[in-house]
Amino acid sequence: MWCHQCCCVYLMRRGGVRSSRDTPKASVAQFSLTKMHTTTSILLLLATATVIFCTEGVAVNPAAAASSQAVIAAAAATASNLPTHYEQSPASRDRITRGTNDMLPERFFGNFELDHSENFDEYMTAKGYGWFTRKMVAFATFKKVFAKTKSPNTFDYSNLTSKKDVFYKNVSLGKSFTGEGLDSTKHEITFSLKNGHLFEHHKPLEEGEAKEETYEYYFDGDWLLQKMSYNGVEGRRYYKKTQ
Repeated sequence: MWCHQCCCVYLMRRGGVRSSRDTPKASVAQFSLTKMHTTTSILLLLATATVIFCTEGVAVNPAAAASSQAVIAAAAATASNLPTHYEQSPASRDRITRGTNDMLPERFFGNFELDHSENFDEYMTAKGYGWFTRKMVAFATFKKVFAKTKSPNTFDYSNLTSKKDVFYKNVSLGKSFTGEGLDSTKHEITFSLKNGHLFEHHKPLEEGEAKEETYEYYFDGDWLLQKMSYNGVEGRRYYKKTQ
């Protein structure tokens, strides 16, 4: 095991430290330079001996080694100006876990009126709706309203038609609720958001002609496009923003 005294003896035996008597012809400047190099060598050797001592000490005294490692870690953290421990508050964790999928994008808010449809009757036929229901829907007017509430994580939704109006208040994305459908029966309704597309899912809870539906909303240029599909048949309805 190395110690400071051993290091000094080792250097003197190797000729690392010389007295002024050994160099009678050396100038003061040369002696100072030699002394400087010698001091540097001693410091380096002492550092090496300290590392060896600490390494050997791990086997001898694990507790002391662990304590030394803790001190070194704390010193390193202080030197780099980084905290060794950080406690997140519940509010901070809530802000981090709350993603953009919890909020309806700003562009959806407003009033939208149906302008035209594509392949919608074919879609309803594929779903099994009768002729009378299809014609009633085809001739009805539709208007959808997305309105803000006091909470940024909820919104109000209105589906206004010339036959019947339905209103859903304080809708939260991803949370199902029971509401009335256009067929006047109870539905389990869920709004969700994925990749900027809004999905409206309806699951009838009572007997009737209504079927389980999923409507997808997204923007195609200035149009709010409502898309639905069943067994490879896709229908589209184009809404124009009025305000």
